Amino acid sequence: MELSTLLSKMLVFVVLMLIGYLLTRRGVITPVFTRTASSLVLNVFMVGTILNSMISTGAERDLSNLPEIILLTFVMTLIGYVTAWAVTRLVRVDAANAPSYEILMGVGNSMFIALPIAGALYGAYAVFIVSLSCIPFNVFLYSYGVWRIRGTESGKLRIRDMFSIPFAATLLGLLILLTDLTVPKVVTDLFGSLSGATMPMSMMVIGASLGSVSLLDAFRKPKLAVLSAVRLILIPVLTWLICRFLTDDPVLLMTCMIIAASPSAVIVSVIAIQYGRDGVFASEAVQHSTICSIVTIPLLIRIFSGLG
Repeated sequence: MELSTLLSKMLVFVVLMLIGYLLTRRGVITPVFTRTASSLVLNVFMVGTILNSMISTGAERDLSNLPEIILLTFVMTLIGYVTAWAVTRLVRVDAANAPSYEILMGVGNSMFIALPIAGALYGAYAVFIVSLSCIPFNVFLYSYGVWRIRGTESGKLRIRDMFSIPFAATLLGLLILLTDLTVPKVVTDLFGSLSGATMPMSMMVIGASLGSVSLLDAFRKPKLAVLSAVRLILIPVLTWLICRFLTDDPVLLMTCMIIAASPSAVIVSVIAIQYGRDGVFASEAVQHSTICSIVTIPLLIRIFSGLG
């Protein structure tokens, strides 16, 4: 991809995030609106995007590589968890924050960051790949991730917690593909319309979330710099180096790298708060990695697209 094209697309993302940030700092966007908009993006617009990509990809491509895509998304997810597990044991993090630190390092914000970026760069096929990554994302986060953060706290892991709305949309999309169901045009038009709103709304919600905490406090903590470096650089580099031996599909490889390069997932901070962990620490980690990703994601895309 040409550098000018990449920078142009990333500039649009940054400007949208900046709009959300400034509106929040000026009080136009409130925390209540941000939470509502976040839920709307995740449970409505992204559902439309996922189903739109599934239907359009199924119509345009041979899906014989579906097992390959699922394999790579599981491998990519495991790389993140294993790397985070190892680094957390090398970095001296206090016992109370170590579980959150590990999962924040290992789990990326794929739906809000990777999905719109990969879709803008590589089209519906890349969105299809990101959508399928919901499967290992939910399986690992709501099993090992919750178990690690919860620690000795009360509460049982419920299998139904794995079934988020985007995850359910992914399974529905797979059912449509595998059974070759005919979807009425009015429904496909609806999914297409919802899909168009995903990228701008996602970026503005991310920007609004940045306006709710002190960015300076996050950047004064060296351990958060280590977390961001591993999350945004080491894990995507390892993903690219390992997955390149498992596929000859350049779009699949680059999309997995973009997913792996996503900043810490917001949902991890929510889970941390739910189980009595330090919510400020978790939120600062999300903000730190999100801001740094504005630089690291386009840099990694430029480097690895040139090597592919």
